[in-house]
Amino acid sequence: MAESSNHDLAAAHASRVNGDYETAHGLYRSIVGSDPGAAEAWWGLGLTLMNMGEFDESIACLEKAAELDPSSQRYLLDLAKHQTMLGMFDEAKPVFERVIEIDGSSREADEARNQLRYY
Repeated sequence: MAESSNHDLAAAHASRVNGDYETAHGLYRSIVGSDPGAAEAWWGLGLTLMNMGEFDESIACLEKAAELDPSSQRYLLDLAKHQTMLGMFDEAKPVFERVIEIDGSSREADEARNQLRYY
């Protein structure tokens, strides 16, 4: 990713974390528009859309991030947690299991195991 894209990504993340979802949404859209392979931008866009109440589109973005970077426990964990919040339990369970398979000793794996206790 180019330096300007990294700056835009940092600005998008900061906007999202600060609750400025409209700004974050625009920045993330711009990034994925110019670099469709930017997994971290798809992830951030998914989180932003979830906060904006755009649940179907949010899941699609989180799935795209996980597809682009299938070894990212963070992307997979967030996808599964959001699927769970939306009642998509059958879809979430194997994603939580995949998080554990990648690295069973990580913080993300611990959280995935905690989530799986409800299944």
